[in-house]
Amino acid sequence: MVILGGGYAGMTIARFLEKRADKIGWEIVLINRDNFFLFTPMLGEVATGSIETRHIINPIRQLCRRIRFEEREVLDINTRKKVVKVRQEATGREEGVAYDKLIIALGSTTNFFNIPGLNENAITMKGLGDAIYVRNHIISLFEQADTEKYPQIQAPLVTFVVVGGGFAGVELAGELNDFAHYLRKFYPFINGSLIRVVLLEAASRLLLEVGEDLAGFALQTLKEKGMEVRLSARVKEARPDRVILEGGEEILTRTLIWTAGVVPQPVVSALPFQKDKRGRILVNEYFQSLDDPDIWVAGDCSSLTDPRTGQPYPPTAQHALRQGKRAARNILAEITAGKKKPFRYQMLGQMAMLGRRSGVAIVLGFRVKGFWAWWLWRTYYLFRLPRLAKKLRVMLDWTIDLFFERDIAQLKPYHHRPGAQADFN
Repeated sequence: MVILGGGYAGMTIARFLEKRADKIGWEIVLINRDNFFLFTPMLGEVATGSIETRHIINPIRQLCRRIRFEEREVLDINTRKKVVKVRQEATGREEGVAYDKLIIALGSTTNFFNIPGLNENAITMKGLGDAIYVRNHIISLFEQADTEKYPQIQAPLVTFVVVGGGFAGVELAGELNDFAHYLRKFYPFINGSLIRVVLLEAASRLLLEVGEDLAGFALQTLKEKGMEVRLSARVKEARPDRVILEGGEEILTRTLIWTAGVVPQPVVSALPFQKDKRGRILVNEYFQSLDDPDIWVAGDCSSLTDPRTGQPYPPTAQHALRQGKRAARNILAEITAGKKKPFRYQMLGQMAMLGRRSGVAIVLGFRVKGFWAWWLWRTYYLFRLPRLAKKLRVMLDWTIDLFFERDIAQLKPYHHRPGAQADFN
């Protein structure tokens, strides 16, 4: 049995089956391009320095000690031969991994909607490397701006544009705004009035997933924190030094962060399976592919219609986690001649932080806003973070952040000289 992907769905399935490996009697192989599980809700806080980088990741080999793990990139899936083509990063070697049953949980990648220049000039926030890059990028721009004498040169360097008014975009913009104004006190030659954080949303309001009252509160809070929020604003083109909106308006900036949509990974898109309009693989209520019962699909790359709404379940971490649990139980049931059960899930709630000590939340039907929503966000996600050691480290980070200044050193990567790496081929 081969599991592709170490995100929420893939890790949930792997950890469930690992505990029952003796009962199953199958060899279980988990393949992921990174050797860790990333806790994505806290990426924004890593990007702005309130949480240390390694504290939101857990090594897969420590989470799953009884299954075989391989750190490899998935290149292709041959469903006819039942072989997954993979590549090892260190050596570049490519080979095939055979399977009897395959679980696809490869998540999603950023959707740039074919907007000119976006792929080349926008920063994404999907992985740990993105968070590290954003932090270094922002600090580097402040360092450069502090040496410039003219406001017209300084302004684009300290103008930060975030596109996407959903949970990811709102949370990142709030964190980024706090961080940018925090940095200001260390750079005396930057005019503080030039610092701008601009949030662009194509819809007529923020946070479409919550009610208008909470969305209105979020909008007002972000504006009170000094942010510019532009609704019904669509990006027409992205260039290295500016963002061009539909209608012709230009925002001069060196930082464009894109959080406005996802699509399945190219490996998933290439499969000859039935898919929905977003390219996600159609599955039955047990998470088996409609085209191949030996292939199971869960998480962002699967499409299952919610019978209550008539729409596919959304690609969120909350749903991926629950889908992984149900898919794992159904896989076990099939192997052990048990009874499979259909997936039915109603969201427990949704939460978004709006920067320091403010947020919005819907929990079990109750609407919460302000400080208590922010406290709920931190409490809930702290408990969801795997392993006690990581929970304690994040708690310590938050405590230190209350009493001490954040570290503003850049973490520049060290590059070996060309040719220094051994030839493994």
